[in-house]
Order: sequence, then structure tokens, then C-alpha cells
Amino acid sequence: MSDEDNDNEPLIRKAEVLSGKPNLKESLKIPHVVGSDFGGEHKYRYSPPERGCGGLNTWVSIAVAVPCSAAATFYNKWLLHDVPYPLLATLGQLFVLTVSTQVARHTTGLFTSGDGASRMTWGRYVFRTAPISVLLATQMLMSNFALGRLPVTLFRMLASTQLLWFALGMILFGFEPKARSSAVHFVASTFALILICISTARNSEATGVIEQLCSSALFSLQILLSATNMTEERALEGSNGIARPLSMPAAVCHAAPGALIMVLILWISSEAGKTNWDQVYEVGLPAVFFNGFLCFASMLCDSVVQSSAPLPLISIANAASDSVVVLGGTLVLNEKIGWGSVVGLVVAWATSLLYRRAREDTDPQAQSPAWQRRDWVSQDRVSSMVETGDLILFTSTPSLTAKGIGSAGVRIATFSSYDHVALVLKTQEGEVFLIEALAEGASVNEWHYFQEQGWHEDYSRVVLRRLTWPAGGRNGAAGGTVGRGTLSQFADGVKGRRYALDLCGLLFGTGWRNWEDPERTFSCSEIVAEGYKFLGLLPSKTCAARFVPGDFAEGRQLGLPQGASLGSEVKIYFPGRWDGFEQAAEFVMRSF
Repeated sequence: MSDEDNDNEPLIRKAEVLSGKPNLKESLKIPHVVGSDFGGEHKYRYSPPERGCGGLNTWVSIAVAVPCSAAATFYNKWLLHDVPYPLLATLGQLFVLTVSTQVARHTTGLFTSGDGASRMTWGRYVFRTAPISVLLATQMLMSNFALGRLPVTLFRMLASTQLLWFALGMILFGFEPKARSSAVHFVASTFALILICISTARNSEATGVIEQLCSSALFSLQILLSATNMTEERALEGSNGIARPLSMPAAVCHAAPGALIMVLILWISSEAGKTNWDQVYEVGLPAVFFNGFLCFASMLCDSVVQSSAPLPLISIANAASDSVVVLGGTLVLNEKIGWGSVVGLVVAWATSLLYRRAREDTDPQAQSPAWQRRDWVSQDRVSSMVETGDLILFTSTPSLTAKGIGSAGVRIATFSSYDHVALVLKTQEGEVFLIEALAEGASVNEWHYFQEQGWHEDYSRVVLRRLTWPAGGRNGAAGGTVGRGTLSQFADGVKGRRYALDLCGLLFGTGWRNWEDPERTFSCSEIVAEGYKFLGLLPSKTCAARFVPGDFAEGRQLGLPQGASLGSEVKIYFPGRWDGFEQAAEFVMRSF
């Protein structure tokens, strides 16, 4: 292999990350940290939280958060009934959110650290926060419009099925570590939503139901975009990284001013001239602002629970809050709900609980830092530990480009955490190459170029799966020497082939072109499967085009011969990059 063999560069995207440990005040901060490399000096502290069902402070937080959330919902419903102006109600909420978070930010350092001054350029700051501001404003407007039209019980039951949108969004944004199981939870949440709609929503205004569903979808997108945009910049408060998971108040602190301006313009242009001010004054303008205060208090209490409680306990707290609202609406407001809605609500609670419970073992706060964990390996150790036949899987971060949307589409269509895969080739001289199919065509790239060229910065997750060969290897060669050594022949033969997706092979498992056919095209997973066929690890008559990147992930069955197996996924840490992508995913898991 010569240097000229490595001309093709992969098409990849960029992401950065955050990490940390929450508590009551610290969970709401965005502090400075000093970055570090594996084996270097770590200039920040890490202390994992206690496992179990949470301490006394957690239960006290839940005891406060549940009635506070219910009170905010009922008060907002009352206000929209007596003052039927959703834009005005949203304006009051955003005004209080903006003032409260900004005052706390600049006086107490509650949502920030240091001097609280943004050190990135204003253009980049606006670029990162403006989309979140748009989503925040639209989501709150939709929510208030829906609450004005729907019974409070139906409003809350529809909100309980938010997991449906988060399950899709987690895969779409590349945050989902267990994409295959998300399909089950997505189906269960959809079933719960259908039961609620058939039983109760059919007697309600369809517009309100649609608005509430849109509000839930926008809320999930807002959380996902906050985790992506705000953590990618290594915090809006400096250049060295985020040491702790982002919180909702911290995200709102940056997004609320823009949302307030948007809603103010909408209110002036549409609702202000039609407002019956006598009706507003009869209720009292302070009531509008008190509604905003309850919204802020509810968000703050929920954030404390989300930052301190174990993942399953968050679902239990949400279920308790939903129960208070549904029982209050039924017993006090005499709202009627069908038994189908009750079943749907229970299914939604159970699905949320099981979803978080399944991910509790991967909760990064409950584990040691990356450099102390066995499921992480430094990039500079990869060359010494890999062998021919090992696999490297990639998760591309979201991007509003054709390629970014395509990568996200692959994850959604296959319900997989990964959208790209490469096959490792190690020469007798110890050089490590990646055999992969990229948009430019099939290529063979040296591993050390991966970091030198900054390609790793365009992937949010890179994992290694090591191959264990049969004792006899291919063709009876001890240790697989012949099989591993001859893979270079395959690499030389496929290099430069065009990239294409064989839809017939993918959908129907047809297509038997030999890899040596000069007209043969490859997708990333197809070239890896063809390489495994060449090594004798897959049957020769297997259609390589039917494979997708997720088929090579942990938990999938490839049908390797007896004695051959792929090991657990080991995340690759790249020095100079913050190792907190999982913590960003945790912020999402804790926020619905």
C-alpha cells in the first residue's frame, strides 16, 4: 500500500460534545473546563452520583415538582378560558422566562459560569440559538392554542405520548445507543396515542389535537437541537468545553430572548388590535405574568428532578404529575375520559419507564469517566490492537445538507444507531487501512489519516468491533493467517469502484455479481459484507447488498461460522475531543 492509495476522503460531518455530573445548582450551570487527552492531566472533577432510587433530596424535589407542574397546567387553562388570547399568554410566559433566567444568569451565575459573557462571535451565537428560539416560540404557542381548545385531561394525556417523537428524534440525531429497541417503544407509544385518540380525542376539536401533537413534536425537536447546537460549541460561555449536562433552564436562558421578540411581533401584528382589554383588566394583567412565573417554577422544578433522579424515577415522576392533572380534570372539572384513554395512558407510562430503564445501564453519569472505562479506547491505541477483519462503525451527526439528511434517513429507515461501516485491513508491516465505500467511490484509507485530516470531528460516535477467528482460519490456515493476509487482494480489486445502493438486493436479496466484476458498485455495508464473503466469514451465495450498517452492530446476528464472532462495541476516543457525546444524549433522555 502506498500513499497514493489514500486519495479519497470520506464525506463526513462535524459535532462536538459535553460531559459532567448534575446537582441542584450545578446542574443548571454551564461551567468552563480545561480539555485533556488520554493519559494526561485531567483538570476537572468527576464524582458519579449514587445509584439506586435517589436520595432524600430527589424525593423532595419530586414532591415539589409534581404539584407545581399540575398547578401550572390548571392555572394556564383557567387563564386561557377567562382571557382567550393564546399569544398574550405566551408573551407573558416568555417575558417572565426571559427576565428570570437572565437575572439569575447575570447575578447568581445559576445558569452560567465566569463572567457570563458570550465569548463566541455574535453571528455564531445567533446561528446556534436562533433555531432553538424559533422552536421554543412555536412550541409554546401551539401548546397554548391546544390547551385553549382541549379538555385539560386530554391535553395532558396526549403530552404523555411524547416518547413517540423522542424515539424517532434520538435516532434521527444520532443520539440513540439502542436503536433497535427504540422500534418497540415507538410502536408502543403509537399504540397508546391511537387508543387515546379513539377513546377521548374523537369527541374533541380536531384542530386542538393536531396542535398538541405538533407541540409535542416541536418540543422534542427543540430538546434535540439544544443538545446538538449548544453542546457542539463547547458551551456558549467559553472555548474549553461543557463540564456538565445541559439543563432546560440553561437552554431557555439563551433561547427565550429570541422567542420573546418573535412572539411580540406576532402579537402586535395579529392579536393586539383584537384584544378586549376590559376583559384582560377584569382578570388582571398580573395574572398573565403570574402564569409565566408558574411556567418558570415548573420548568425549574422539573429540571432539578431530571438532573438528580435515576432515569426510571423521572418516568415515575412524570406519571405522577400526569395522574394529578387527569384526576383533577376528571373530579374537579367533570371532564370525561374513556377507558381506552386510561389504557393508553398506562401504556404510555409503562413504555416511558421501560425505555429509560433499558438505558439506565448506559447512563454516562452512572459510569466512570471515559479514560477509566473498558468500553473506551484511545485512538492512538487502535493501530496496535486491531487486526484484519475488525469493523469500525460510525454515527454521523445531523446536518441540513443532502448528505446529512441521507445519513439520518439511513438510521431512521433501518432503526440503527449507525449509518456507515468500514472494514479493517492490517498489513504485515503493521499499517492499518480502512476499506470503505464513500460517495466518491470505494477507497482504502490509512487509519492515521483519520485524525490527522480531522475526519473524526465529523462523526459523533465511532466504535470498534474486534473479530475473533475460528481456530483453523480460512482454508485451514492456523489463526486465519491466509484469510487475513489475502484481504489486500480484495482491497486492491475494489478500490475506485463507484458508490451505488442496490435497492433490489437490499429489498429482495437478489443480485449475485462477483466482486471482481469491474461494473460492480458498492455501498458501505455491501463492501464490508463482500469482504467477509472473501474471507469466508459469510456464505459465498449471500447477497451482500442486503446488509445495512446496523447489521454489523452489537446485538445483530450475522451468521458467522462456528468459532468466529464479533466482540462488544468499544468506543474510540480521539484526543483533543471532549468525550461527552453520551452526556448530550443523556440530556435528551432526561428532558421529556
